[in-house]
Amino acid sequence: MAHSIFPSRWPAGPSVYLLLAGATALAGEPTVALDHFLRAADAGQCIESEAYRAIRQHGPGQATQLVQSALRAQSQRAEQQRALGCQGDIAAQAISAGADPQAVLAATAAGL
Repeated sequence: MAHSIFPSRWPAGPSVYLLLAGATALAGEPTVALDHFLRAADAGQCIESEAYRAIRQHGPGQATQLVQSALRAQSQRAEQQRALGCQGDIAAQAISAGADPQAVLAATAAGL
């Protein structure tokens, strides 16, 4: 089992700090964004909510990459996300976060 660099006694819990630590690197290569979304899912977060936060933080210019990575993560964690009660509406959340609908449509089509 991998050793966590986040102390288990932090008040908000290690998953919150893990999400915050990964959030600043999302604008890098797609693998970083995919890993971020997978970690968020493993921490019990809905991927669509994390996609919304990531687009708000990094701006709509990063939406295509973020949506594609979120869709990949969603396909890898679909069963887990359903069990959490997540809706899987990544495109709707991306548009709500300020992403251009045409860019989201293109990213969604590319992810199919």
